[in-house]
Amino acid sequence: MFDDRDNIVGVLLLGLCAVIGGVMVWAIMTDTELEYTGPEWLAWLVGALFLAGTLYGLFVGFGGRRRSGGAPQWPDVGSGRRPWWKFWDRR
Repeated sequence: MFDDRDNIVGVLLLGLCAVIGGVMVWAIMTDTELEYTGPEWLAWLVGALFLAGTLYGLFVGFGGRRRSGGAPQWPDVGSGRRPWWKFWDRR
């Protein structure tokens, strides 16, 4: 899993979700109310970046599929076995 650099974004997001989940569980267990006290412009900036990233991914994904003549359907059985299948193929 950690041999491929493409997985680092997923690992970082998984870690971020684990931290946020831990904070939420702590808030529930201690009956603490979480409140954002930072600058208002930062919340707007994060929201705008999220929206821009979502729209970028949407339009790039549709444009790439249109240029290539369509995306393969999932699961793409024609591309061969994935490396993680080696775990189940051991005999």
